[in-house]
Amino acid sequence: MVYILVLVFMAAFFISLMGYAFMFGERLMLARRVDQVVGAPSLTIREKELSAPLATRVFKPLLTKAGSLMVRVLPSEKEEALEKKIIMAGFAGRLTPVELMVYKYLGAVSLGLVTLYAAGTFQWGLVNSVVVVACALPLGLMLPEYLLGSKARRRNADVDEQLPHILDLLTVSVEAGLGFDGAMYKVIEKTKGTLITEMKQVMQEIKVGKPRREALKDLGNRFNVSDLNNFISAVVLGEQLGISIGNVLRRQADQIRTRRRQSAEEKAMKAPIKMLFPLIFLIFPALFLIILGPGAIQIYNLMLK
Repeated sequence: MVYILVLVFMAAFFISLMGYAFMFGERLMLARRVDQVVGAPSLTIREKELSAPLATRVFKPLLTKAGSLMVRVLPSEKEEALEKKIIMAGFAGRLTPVELMVYKYLGAVSLGLVTLYAAGTFQWGLVNSVVVVACALPLGLMLPEYLLGSKARRRNADVDEQLPHILDLLTVSVEAGLGFDGAMYKVIEKTKGTLITEMKQVMQEIKVGKPRREALKDLGNRFNVSDLNNFISAVVLGEQLGISIGNVLRRQADQIRTRRRQSAEEKAMKAPIKMLFPLIFLIFPALFLIILGPGAIQIYNLMLK
C-alpha cells in the first residue's frame, strides 16, 4: 500500500510539473529573453533579502550570533591556522574561522546525538553506548576540518594538473606579442578550471590597484603546489631583474615537464615494491588454493579410505 501511495504521489508531482511547464514555459522563456536584452529590473533590498536562500536568511544570522560568543575563547593562533585552511579550500569570504568552529561543535553534538539515538534504538548497552558516543564526539569535531582539507587537496591536484597547459598557453601568448597581463586575460578567456578562477581574482586585484607581485604571491599562498610557487617566484624575480617574461615562462614550462617526467619515473620504479605485498599475501595464496586445492582434497579422501 505504501509503495502505491509513493508512486501515485510521484506521478501527480511529475504531471503537475509538466502541466506547469506546458502552461507557463513559453511565457517564462520570453521573460528571460527580455531580461537578457533589456536588463533585469533592479531589486529592492527587501526583494534581495527574500530572494536569498533559506540558509542565508535564517541559519547565517544564527551562525554569526553563535560565532560572536565563541570569539572570546578562540586563540589567535588557532584562528590564523583555520583561516589558512579556509583560504586553501577556496571558501575565503564565505566562511570565517569562528563559523568553522561553530560547525565543528555542531558536528560533534549532532554525531553524538545520532549515535546516542542509535544506541537506544538497538539496545547496545550502557558501556557500549558510552564508548561509541565518546568516539563519535571527536569524530564529529574533526569532520568539518577534514572536509576542508579534502577540498584543499582536490584543488591542489587540479592546479597541479592544469599548470603545465596554462604555462604553455601563457608562453604562446607572450611570444605572439602580448604582455603578461594580456596573456593572462587571453588564457582566462579561453580556458576554465580552478587555477583560472584564481587567476581571475588576481587580475581583479591588479585592476583595483594591488601590485602584481603581491597578487601573485597571494595566489601561491592559496595553494600548496610547489610548481606554482616556483613559477610565481620566477616571474616576480624576472620582473625585478628585467628579464624577458617569455624566457621565464619557457624555462618554467621546461622545468615543470622535467619534474613531471622524473616523478612519473620514480612512481614507476616504486610500483613493483608496492605490488609485492598484495602479490605475496593475497594473490599467491589464492593461486595455490586453486591449483593445489583439488589435489589436496583427493589425497585427503584417499588417505581416509
